[in-house]
Amino acid sequence: HNFKSDVTTEKTNTLFAKEVTSAQFYYLDRFILLSAGNSFYLYKYHIDTAKIDDIKRYLSASHYKLVKEFVMSTAQKITALSAVNEFHSHIALVAGSNKSLEVYDMNVGQCVCSLGDVHSRPVNCIAQNKGSRYITHPPHGYNLFLTSAVADGVKLWDLRTRRCVSRFTAHKNPSLPLPATFSPCARYISSGSEDRCAYIYDIRSPAPLHKLSGHSDVVSAVAFHPSKIMVATGTLSGEVKYFVNSRTA
Repeated sequence: HNFKSDVTTEKTNTLFAKEVTSAQFYYLDRFILLSAGNSFYLYKYHIDTAKIDDIKRYLSASHYKLVKEFVMSTAQKITALSAVNEFHSHIALVAGSNKSLEVYDMNVGQCVCSLGDVHSRPVNCIAQNKGSRYITHPPHGYNLFLTSAVADGVKLWDLRTRRCVSRFTAHKNPSLPLPATFSPCARYISSGSEDRCAYIYDIRSPAPLHKLSGHSDVVSAVAFHPSKIMVATGTLSGEVKYFVNSRTA
């Protein structure tokens, strides 16, 4: 990697002034990205896995170091953060409370693109096309990403044109922030919904392809299986369901 650092000593690590709103591994688990307030941070870390006796257990060699802080100066708060961890990528996507979205090139350590009024409300979810270990895409396929916002549906974007190429609004989210995600093949997307269903769309059409019902509460989590035609859903009440294509079950 060639991530530029503006921090030279671990002694600069301090408590965050605002609550941490998101955190994830990045760059094949070599870094941690997290957001707090209107900043997001890139950390390098090492976890000591060596076996030691009980007397020396408190002398852990694990450590972490702040590599760089990025400030979204036009927003009071970062509302969503996304970066690919499954393969080497220098792109990080950050959404702010001012309804904007910024694209950062982590290799040069700066914002390279800013999109205003991405939704009518602040973005609550960003989902990138990551494929899976079983499916790969041509390079241009990884330029696609999704955003979602309360009462404004899901939008599909292309980094090459920096424009929204499709919008999906059949699911219901008038009051709660809900997720959206790509299938590994990137042909379909799925979204939670406040009508106790999950919706599956073909990215080529704004009309829902399937409506997965039978939940007892708001569907607040959705995920595709990495290699099978299967979708998992989760609700606010803790219910988890699995759905398979009836033609392949």
